[in-house]
This record gives sequence, C-alpha cells and structure tokens, in this order.
Amino acid sequence: MKFLKLSLAASVALGAFSTASFAQPLEDAIKGIDVSGYLRYRYNDDRYDANGFNKDSVANSNATHRWKAVADFKAPVADNVAFNLGILYNNESNNVNHGNTYPGIGDGEGSGKDGSFGVSTFNAVITPDSTATTVIIGKQRLATPVTSAGDDDRGTGILALNSDLEGFTFAAGAFDSWAIDDLELTRGYTSGGNDGGSITKPLYALAGIYGVDTAYGHFGAQLWGFYIQDAVDALGFGELSWNNATFDVALQYALAKLDNSNSSILGALHPSVVGTNNLQIGSVANRANIAEANDLFVLNLGANFAQEYNVPLDVKLGWVTNFQDGTAVTLNDDGTAFKYAGAIWWQNNATGISTSALLPRGVHGFGNEQEISVFYGAIGYSMVDSRLRIGLDYVWGNNEVTSGNVTIKDTDFQEITPRISWKHNKNLTISGYYAYLMTDADGYAVNGYSIDAAGVATATTYNANDDETRQRVRVEVKYSF
Repeated sequence: MKFLKLSLAASVALGAFSTASFAQPLEDAIKGIDVSGYLRYRYNDDRYDANGFNKDSVANSNATHRWKAVADFKAPVADNVAFNLGILYNNESNNVNHGNTYPGIGDGEGSGKDGSFGVSTFNAVITPDSTATTVIIGKQRLATPVTSAGDDDRGTGILALNSDLEGFTFAAGAFDSWAIDDLELTRGYTSGGNDGGSITKPLYALAGIYGVDTAYGHFGAQLWGFYIQDAVDALGFGELSWNNATFDVALQYALAKLDNSNSSILGALHPSVVGTNNLQIGSVANRANIAEANDLFVLNLGANFAQEYNVPLDVKLGWVTNFQDGTAVTLNDDGTAFKYAGAIWWQNNATGISTSALLPRGVHGFGNEQEISVFYGAIGYSMVDSRLRIGLDYVWGNNEVTSGNVTIKDTDFQEITPRISWKHNKNLTISGYYAYLMTDADGYAVNGYSIDAAGVATATTYNANDDETRQRVRVEVKYSF
C-alpha cells in the first residue's frame, strides 16, 4: 500500500469534505428552536454616611455598572424529550468611585472584567405521554422560595414535577452541586462558578402546590421542604393566599434548623466573629449546643383597583416578624419569595437583617437572639395607558439583637423609596428608584464584651454614634425577547 502525505491545509479540507454529508443549512438546524431571554443594563450608586455607625468616618460611595445577557434555547420535543441550553453573560464594573478614593481611578475602568460568561443551564426535559409529569435532568435554575432563579441561582441534578391530581403540583429535586449568584466565600466546600463558587454538598427539595378558582376568588397554598448536608438540617416554607379581581392576601412562614456541628459548612463559609462587633454566629469551637433555629413570618395585604374600578392604583401593606433566635431562612436574600416593600433594608449591615443562611450578614441564631418587627406600605399609580408607573414605598422597622443579658444592637430604621418605570413597548422597560435608609442603633456594642464557651456575651461598651444613613440610586434598562 502506498501512503500519501498531505499538508495540514489539505488534511483540513479533506476532513471538511468527508463530513459534508452530515451538515445541514443553518435555517434547518435551528428550525423549531425557541429562544427567550433578555438584555439588561443596571447602574447602582450606593452612598454611606457614618458608615459602620462611626461618626468620624468619611462619607463614601460605591457605584457599579452591570451588563447582563441571558439567552435560553429550547429544542423541540422529539419522542417526549427536549433539550435546553442557556447562555449567560454577567459583567460588573466594581467600585466606580468617581474620584472619591483616587482621582479618576476605580476598579474595572468603567467596563468591568469580561470573565463572567458561560453556560447557565444545560438539561434534558422528559415529558411522558402517560402522565402529567415533567422530569428535568442536568444544570437548571433553582426556582424555589428560598432561591432566586431570576438572579442565576442554579444547580446540577434532577427535578421531577407531577400534576396528575387536579389542582395540585408535586415536586421533588436532588442536586449534588448548586450555587447562589452572590456567594463569594469558597472555603474548600465550593467549586468554580460565574460569581464566586458552587456548594458541593447535596441539596434536596420536596414541594406541594395547590390552587383552585372559586366564585369567591382564587385560593392557593404551597409547602416546601429542604435539606442540605452539613448545612441545613431542615428548612420549610409555607404560604396561604387568596385573591380576586381587586384584593389579595398572603400569609408566609419559613422555619430553618441550621447545622451547628463542627463539620457544618456554615462555619467554613463564615470566619470566626468572636471579639468583633459583627457577632453573627461565633467560631466553630463555640457553636456546640447553641440554639440554631431561625424563622420569618410575613403578612401581606394588597389591592389593585384597575380592573374592577378602572382606577390605575395599586397598594399593599404588610408586617414582618420572627419568633425564633434568627431570621436566616433562605439561601439567597434577594427578597423574591417574600412580599416585601422597600429595596435595601433587608440586605445590609446597617439594619443587621438578612434572611440568608449562607451570607455573612444578619443573625443566624448561633449564640445570639434576634427579634425583628417591620411594617411596610407601598402605593403605585399608572398613567399613559399603563405604560408609566410611579410609586412610593415606606418601611419602618426595629431589630434587637441580644446575647445573654447583653443588648448587642437595638436598631430602629426607616426606608423611603420612590420608584418610576416606563414600558416603552412590550419588550423594552426603563425603570429606577431612589432608596433612602435611616438607621438609629441605640445600644451598639463595640469590642466591649467577651464570649464564653456557650456563646454568651458578658460585658458592654457602646458606640458613641448611633446614626447611619444609606442611599441607593438604581437605573435599569431591560429588553426582553
């Protein structure tokens, strides 16, 4: 046999000809594929006065530009199987200080790093003919009350949904790795992700959802249960709701029992805070036999007078409180499941309130006792064929944190947030808000207590300054397709 030596270029060309019979025109290849998603630009400008309740601190700010693109491709169903692919681009320029730190110098040079790009979802969807069941296998968004699918919380595993029983939907999921979008700490229990890391401890979920339409309105209920190995022994979320054409009512309650053993990943995700003024959970060594129960209760009342009374006015009122030692009942504290008003009061160290068990904010019940009481109201009015909406949110709350007989923090706060949005067309929406948060933290303990082996503080020294203000301006442009 005689061998023929080919150049690299000739080899590539020959390979192209040999596979040409398997190729097809692009139009035929993408026929039947549904594409959805959005392009979003978001500008945040955060400003702080007396940051950390330190009256001598210089007023500072942090501004960011963020560009985000999401594209989800859904292949047509063939033999009861479809495939989904999601592409995510998430770019943020950090610390655009407008010359507050160094003249004209900030992180990202106003454009950010181009590192957050990749596959956000990649899964197969199985829909058998014999049952109203959907099984999703692979990388998928986590759309649960304690995570936020819209903010890229996702997991790799299996999720099954069944609706054979009229009015009911049952769900069961198991994920061997998962991530929340704002997880930044990766102390050995995480692997790479678009924004920080993925938790490599299994997450399990069960849910039952019910809804029925009656002559008196729509009644709904849902109950979720979660377990995370070496993190959350049990987490439950329940909701009862009712609505008609004008009014709606919702009762929401979540309860979490966090794992406080020395093998818990919560100790790895959060460094020791013993001896500091940010007394969330204590060191791993001091957590044994310390209460770890967290819960949150929300009552929400709403009304929209547009449909029945032709008045483009909507209002809502609500109350938030807790009965256990902390409020860490979610994985992502973006507030998507709970029907809050306001924009920033539950996500910062000024109020000391956070619902996330994974983020180093708020109180997790490890050695501290937290009592919160928050009242909120919001009103909105639509104009120009409902394309322009203006609104105003108001929040008043109190957060008291104690350890033994010591008051670590007793904070009153108010948030006032005017909002505006313009729906240019069915795809393009421009919106924004200005959030102003005022906090008054009487009894703010600063490095003046000691903590014994049981996690109990025994001494007090208080900060001379007890006021802090925070402001956020957000502008968002979103194009959906």
